[in-house]
This record gives sequence, structure tokens and C-alpha cells, in this order.
Amino acid sequence: MDEQKIEIQKKKQEIINLEASLASNTSEIGDYRIIKCYEATLSGAKTMPYDTSTLLAERQKVRDKINALEAEVEKLEAANAQ
Repeated sequence: MDEQKIEIQKKKQEIINLEASLASNTSEIGDYRIIKCYEATLSGAKTMPYDTSTLLAERQKVRDKINALEAEVEKLEAANAQ
């Protein structure tokens, strides 16, 4: 496997890991925390179980990183196809 294909695989694995951190029940930024905040809102709770500003900001950072990696993979794959 050439160096460029290895780099593509590394970036794809990083994307998978980042996506997993968003979905994981044990992650500091996982969907579970979003759901708990949503449930608190629906039940009329005055306070959230987690700091939603921080939680949303950290999740957005991860999404931005995923988007950047996907763009890098796309460029590498296009260059590799030539």
C-alpha cells in the first residue's frame, strides 16, 4: 500500500473515531448528554444536567474536524485516482 493510501486510511479511521465520540454513551460530548438535556427541557426542569453551551461548542468542534478530514480525504482520493 502506498503512502497516500495509508494517509487516507488514517484519516478515515480518525473520522470514525470522532463520529463514535459524538454517539457514545460514555463520551463527554456523546448523544446521551444531549438527550438528557432534551429530556430536562421537555420535563420543564429549571436546570440542565450538563452545561449545554460547552457541550454544544465541543460537539461543533468535533463536527468541524470531521468535515475538514472528509475534505482532506476527498482531495487525497482525487489525487490518487489520477
